[in-house]
Amino acid sequence: MKTCCFTGHRPKALPWGYDENDMRCVSFKSNIRFTVENLIVENGYEKFISGMAMGADIICAEVVLSLKNIYPHIKLECAVPNYAFTESWTDRKSTRLNSSH
Repeated sequence: MKTCCFTGHRPKALPWGYDENDMRCVSFKSNIRFTVENLIVENGYEKFISGMAMGADIICAEVVLSLKNIYPHIKLECAVPNYAFTESWTDRKSTRLNSSH
């Protein structure tokens, strides 16, 4: 099974910060979607792994989950570093993560 892994910057290091309505973020999401869909259709990738940190990791994971509606055979694996990983997250961040699946 061909696998693609995601990891990236946290929001404070991204050009748009936490503003996902910023056109740079919208463009990033569009480019990730195009790339992931190409990996699925043209290259046979079926498994995607995300580090699940806030920022690029979560954005990529959400893209994979949205594409699962079209390509139900694909899988998303969450590579969470430890059980305490989300303890410091605000309720908003936890709700976003839980509502993604």
